[in-house]
Amino acid sequence: MTAFRGLLAYPITPLTDDDAPDLDALGRLVRDAAGAGVDGVVVLASSGAGVTFDPDERDAVVRAAVAAGSTGPTAVPVHVAVSGASTREVLARSRAARDAGADGLVLAPFSYLPLDEAEVVALFEAVAADVDLPVCFYNRSVQTAYDLTPGALAHLARTTNVVAVKDAASTPARPGGRVAELRAATDGLGVSVGLSGDVPLVRGAEPADAWHTGLAALVPAEYVALRRARTARAVPDARVARWLHDLTAALADLRPVSGFHALATLLGVPTAPPRGPSLPVPPDGVARLREVVARRPGG
Repeated sequence: MTAFRGLLAYPITPLTDDDAPDLDALGRLVRDAAGAGVDGVVVLASSGAGVTFDPDERDAVVRAAVAAGSTGPTAVPVHVAVSGASTREVLARSRAARDAGADGLVLAPFSYLPLDEAEVVALFEAVAADVDLPVCFYNRSVQTAYDLTPGALAHLARTTNVVAVKDAASTPARPGGRVAELRAATDGLGVSVGLSGDVPLVRGAEPADAWHTGLAALVPAEYVALRRARTARAVPDARVARWLHDLTAALADLRPVSGFHALATLLGVPTAPPRGPSLPVPPDGVARLREVVARRPGG
């Protein structure tokens, strides 16, 4: 599988009761996702609350994920999100990920103030000059106030180790056709154009080279079945599709990372709530998730 193609699962970073990364629980998530048939795993991204961990914790998480992804009957590449508020921080995280055995990097460019295109390009050029790993450009336009242009993506694909883009499947202001636009700009450059956003992915986003999703790390069997059906242009299993529709609807009403931690607990994955300032899901939200989980096909 070429880097950053297919179904990419973004697990939470489970926490023990004393607020430390639970490496055994993380390893289980990675192995279960690999066994279900995902095409890759990305740790320490938004779902994994990567910016809340110090360098030693991040290193332990990456090493645990790499070990889990490379063992058992199925092996998957493990990529690492390395976003930081400064180029120095991004480079340190990129080198640490490489040294811990990562197969690739995922990078969302951000800083305290919104970056312009020249600053974004300079960041990715600095990473390419320092670390020889494939990079996925994580375009978080709503959060960072920078929206990747097709021209900038084509430039980075030609001059750096950017081989993929993770773009929002939908935003309030963006019309359809974004995947085709990015593909046209990078024709012949081998760029994987991927989408994220569980609600639009489950409900019928435009075809893309990759799906990037945190939910796939918690319910990988169902997500793999849906992705394979969509890729084959077949009709998905109606029970699975309906259940994922209901689950994404319930999660959409919750804070993202907190919702994933609550869902993980209901699915039997041991974890405390995410680190503050994220707050635990309130009881009514947990009850709604519990009702949906109880209807899991084959559960």
